[in-house]
Amino acid sequence: MRKHLRTSYRWLTVPSLGLLCLGIVSGMGPETASGQTERLELGRRLQRFEQAWEAADPTARKAAVAPMTAAVRNFFALSLSAAGKQLDEAWRIVREQAAVGELEPQVIHLELLATPRCADSSTNELKVQLKPFYKGEVDKAADSETQIQLHLKLINAQGAVVAEHTLTLAEAKTGSQWSTDKLAEGDYQLVSEVRLGEALFQWPQATITRVDDFESRLVRIEQSLIDAFGKMDDTLFASLSDSVALLRAMQAGTVQEIDYPAARRLRFCEAMLDAQHGAKQNSQQSQLATCIATNARENDVWLSLAVGRKNVAVRLRAPAETTSPVPVLFLFHGAGGSENMFFETYGAGRVVEEGLQRGWLVVAPRQGLFGLSLDVKAMLDVLDGLFEIDRTQVFLLGHSMGAGQVIRQTSLHPQLPLAAVALGGGGRARQPEALRDISWFIGAGEQDFGRSGAQQLHKSLTAAQVPSIYRDYPDVEHMVIVQAAIDDVFQFLDAQLLERQNAN
Repeated sequence: MRKHLRTSYRWLTVPSLGLLCLGIVSGMGPETASGQTERLELGRRLQRFEQAWEAADPTARKAAVAPMTAAVRNFFALSLSAAGKQLDEAWRIVREQAAVGELEPQVIHLELLATPRCADSSTNELKVQLKPFYKGEVDKAADSETQIQLHLKLINAQGAVVAEHTLTLAEAKTGSQWSTDKLAEGDYQLVSEVRLGEALFQWPQATITRVDDFESRLVRIEQSLIDAFGKMDDTLFASLSDSVALLRAMQAGTVQEIDYPAARRLRFCEAMLDAQHGAKQNSQQSQLATCIATNARENDVWLSLAVGRKNVAVRLRAPAETTSPVPVLFLFHGAGGSENMFFETYGAGRVVEEGLQRGWLVVAPRQGLFGLSLDVKAMLDVLDGLFEIDRTQVFLLGHSMGAGQVIRQTSLHPQLPLAAVALGGGGRARQPEALRDISWFIGAGEQDFGRSGAQQLHKSLTAAQVPSIYRDYPDVEHMVIVQAAIDDVFQFLDAQLLERQNAN
C-alpha cells in the first residue's frame, strides 16, 4: 500500500505524479482506464441484480445461481464485460418476466457514458453516448432507433430535476452534446431511460459532479499539506493526501471504481482542514473529532486511519443518533473488492444499514494483496480518538478473502472481538483454542466455491470447543452468500450482544 504524503510530498505540485501514485494503488494506469470503466459499470449492474434478488421468490433465486456463478468466474478471470452479461442474465431471471418487455433486449447490453463526470461548475456541457458493454443481440428493428427516445435528467441532492435532455437512441449511440447551463456546486444523479410503447428501460444512475473554484480549492489543500509536513495529525494528513489524489484523478477524467460524491468529499476535506486550523492548539484533536463525527452521522465518509507512516483507507458511517458509547462493526471485503464493497453491493448496502439501525459504528477497511497496514486494534486506537466507541462490543464480519482476514485479526487479538462472522470462506484456524472467548457464525452457499473453507473453519473451532454456528444456504453461490445470510447474521450478533449485557 502506498505510504501517505509524509513519505514524499513532491507530487503535490505536479498533479501528473499524483495520478501516477493513484494508478499504482489501484493497479490502474492510463493504459487500463477502460478496465476501470468496466469495473464501475459492473458494480452498478451487480447492485441492480442484488436489489431484484431481495424480492425474488425461491424458484427465481435458484435459477439465477448458474449465471451468477459464471459471472463470478469471469470476474476473477478479468473478463469484466462477460461478467456483466452474466449478471444481466441473472437480473432478468430474478424479475417477473413481464417486467422485461420487448425493449430491453435491444438496449440492455449498452452502457451510458457521460463526460465530464467531475468538473468545475463553469463547465456547462455533458457529452452523452451509449456504447456496448458487451455484445448484445442483433437488433431486428434497427429502424426503431430513430423512434426510440432517450430521456435524461439531472437530479440534485434535494430530489429536484435541474436539467433535462431528450434525444433519439440513434443519436445517443453516435454521441451527443448536452448543454446543461450552469449547475450549482453539487453531486447530481443522472437518470436515463428509454421507452418503446409501454415498454420502459432504465440504466443504473450515475453521479455527475460540479465544483466551484475546483482548482484553487485543491491547491489550497495541497499547500496546507506541504506547510504541515511532519506537524499535522497522522490520520488527517493521510486522509487529506489520499483524498486530494483521488480528486485530482477525477478532475483529470480518470474513471474510479464507484461514483464518488466528489463535491461532498472536497467539502469534508475543507471542513477537517478548517477544524485543524481554527482550533487552539490544545483543542485541535477534539475539534477534528467533532468535525469527523458530525459528518459521519450525516453521510458516509472516507478516511485513511494512520499511525505514523502506516495507514489504511476506510469507508465508515456512524449512527444518526447516539446516547452512549457505540459498538463497532468491522466489515472485510473479498478479493477484487475495496472498502466500498459492503456499502455499494453485498445486498446493495444492507449490511451497513442493519448495523446503523442498531446504533453501531460501521467501518470497512481496504485490504491489499498483503493484507492490512493497520490491524484491528490499531484502527480502534485511532477511532477511539474520533468517536465515542465501546471497545467491549466489537464485531468482525468478512466475506471470502475477508473471512480469512477475520481469522487473522481474531488470532492477533483474541481478547478484542465479542463475535466474529465468516461467510463464503475461512480455512483452518491455526490456534483455535485461543479463540474460546469469541462466538462465531460461519455460513456458505451450497453452490459456493468457498464452502469447503467455511466448513474447515467450523470444524477446527468445534474441535477446540470454540462456540461456532454453521449454516448452509441452498441455491446460493459465492457472491450472494452475504445477502442470503444477513438476517441470520444479525440475529446472531444481537444474541451475543444481549448475552454480554445480561452478564454485566
